[in-house]
Parts: sequence; structure tokens; C-alpha cells
Amino acid sequence: MVALLLRLTLLVTLPFVLLLFMTPMPGIDPAWDFANGAGFLAGILLAALFIYSGRPLSEPYYDGKFFMNLHRDLGYAATLLLALHVGVLLISEPQVVDYLKPSATWPMLSGTLATLLLLVLVPTSLSAVRKKLWRNHRHFKLWHYGLGALMLVLVSVHMLSAGFYTAALWKWFFWVGLIGAAILRPLLPRAALVRGGGSRRRHTASYASWLCAGMVVIAITLALGYSLLANSDLPL
Repeated sequence: MVALLLRLTLLVTLPFVLLLFMTPMPGIDPAWDFANGAGFLAGILLAALFIYSGRPLSEPYYDGKFFMNLHRDLGYAATLLLALHVGVLLISEPQVVDYLKPSATWPMLSGTLATLLLLVLVPTSLSAVRKKLWRNHRHFKLWHYGLGALMLVLVSVHMLSAGFYTAALWKWFFWVGLIGAAILRPLLPRAALVRGGGSRRRHTASYASWLCAGMVVIAITLALGYSLLANSDLPL
């Protein structure tokens, strides 16, 4: 469990630090930079969903419900960060509402479309809704994967085309490589799981929820730390 927490923390922190702290742009406003930091972290967590896709892993040696809840709750965490991204921007800069209109530029429109896709993916993934829409679970998985991949592409267009934080060319290559690897990950052959001694530990689903709650705290702390540092006199 601790190892998984460390892996998730590294998975979230490393891309965030590389994208926002390396060749950084000057701070604009604490609220603005916090909101955009939360948006970047939402995108990273959405990519992580393709790695932690609900399938059991060798470690931790927990039952399948843990990994299903981990995938679900990471999605909730990404949705919360996305809500912070949009909500804080709208409160601090009300004219941002123009970016949500159909007449907005493609970089902004792609962000809106990605958000709408996420708002479709989350409720349709719930067991009661999913079973009504798809009797065949394989069909659900194909639709879920396809819409999720499209969402990640739209998120990438939004993040890279906006360009302020990702103006450096190496950041484009880094993000495209990261997202490409995430999208391809579920399509690769699965390695054989290493079986631990005895049965998998049961009744661990709640651990995943607590783990994801911790990731939200870490993400908000990262976004807040970045916004304060970017708008201080300290060198970034």
C-alpha cells in the first residue's frame, strides 16, 4: 500500500514539476496559477487512469474491488481537480466564461469538449448505469476506452495549444510521449501476475478511496505551492 502511494505520488509529481517548474513562466496571479496547476494535475490523473485501469496488479496483493475502486476514485479525484480548474478561473476572472462558448478558439473548445466527455464517462461507468446501457461488458470497455482516449487527446490539445506553460518544445514532446504511452498501455499484452502466498487480501476497497483522497490533498498542495512560489520574489 505504501509502495503504491509512493508510485502514485511520483507519477503525479514528476510530470507536474517538469512542466511547470522547468523553464518556468512568470506568475500571473495566485488564483490563476493555482487553477491552471490544478488543471495540469487533473490531466495527469486522467492519464494515470489508463495505467490503473481497474485490473488487479501483483502489488499490493489485494482483491479486485480495491483496483476497481482505485480506478473509479482516481476518476473522481481528476473530476474534482478539473472542477477547481474551471471554478477558480471563473471566480477570479469572470470573462473566462467566453472560453466556454461554442465561438471560443479551438484550444479552449477542446478543453470544454474534454470536460463534457469526462462528465459522460463518470456516470456511465457506474455499475447501475453501465448495466442498463451495455449488456455486454466488452462493448462497455471498448466505448469507455475509446471515449477516454479521445478525452486525453482533447486535454492535450487544450494544454499544449494554450501554450503559456508549455511553450518549450521539449515539453510538447514530453507530454505527447506521456499521453501516448498511457493510451497504449491497456493495449499491450498483460504480464503474468506474480502470485503471493495465500489468497488476496479482501475487504480492501475502502483503502483505495482513502488513497485517492490523499492524492487529492497532494495535488492541491502542489498546485497551491506552485501558485505561491510563482508569484513570490523567490527564484522558481
